[in-house]
Amino acid sequence: MNNLLTQGLTLTWRGLVPMRNSPGQIIGLLMQPLIMILVFVYLFGGANNDGDRAGVVLYALPGVLAQVTLMGTGRTGMMLHTDLTNGVFDRVRGLPISRTAPLLGRVLADTVALAISAVAALGMGYVVGFRVATGPAQALLALLVLLGFAMCVGCVSAWVGLIAKNPAGIQVLITAVMLPLAMGSNAYMNPEYAPGWMRGWLEINPVSHLVSVIRGLLIGGDYATGLGGHLLATAIWGAVIAAVAAPLAVTAYKRRI
Repeated sequence: MNNLLTQGLTLTWRGLVPMRNSPGQIIGLLMQPLIMILVFVYLFGGANNDGDRAGVVLYALPGVLAQVTLMGTGRTGMMLHTDLTNGVFDRVRGLPISRTAPLLGRVLADTVALAISAVAALGMGYVVGFRVATGPAQALLALLVLLGFAMCVGCVSAWVGLIAKNPAGIQVLITAVMLPLAMGSNAYMNPEYAPGWMRGWLEINPVSHLVSVIRGLLIGGDYATGLGGHLLATAIWGAVIAAVAAPLAVTAYKRRI
């Protein structure tokens, strides 16, 4: 296990090095949260909340943070497919390392990229008026919960990337799954104002629990009500997703190499 972790971390660094030579990737990670905030706060937010942009920022920023991070998990499948196509794993296969180390390294490297995007989203939120009302420890915990859940979802992306025949289908499939989950959550819609048939889904949607955890940890107050239950539900959902997707990804990876 220690060897697998050490090898995985080494390959994580290998996955991050190309970002240094590709400024476009960094710009993309920084621009996505900016665009999301502009759309959901400045384009739609004020119109849907009687012009109260401060209230919209407070409510929507945790949702933007979750959506940007979860949508970014599609990067894992795309990069895995690219590495397989370019023969990178063919070269790694000849090394005396665990067969699953390259897969672990790819997931961890993309988690670091997602952390950059999440921090950028918080920075953009600060610019438009969002403030962490709790403390540094709670903010750090919110980020760790978000990235932990994203790693679980990244296993799904990895599996899709390994079984896909072309890269175009990967992003389409990931978007088709993640966008309805994010938009059909309490990220931007208060369940109190949702129709009865939709309210039930909003309450069990794993993204709703994740967003509720982020709100509770970053804002506190009334948003912290039921925080423990939402944290438990997020952990259970993440564990179930990883328990199903991780073995599928490992099996698909071993077949491909």
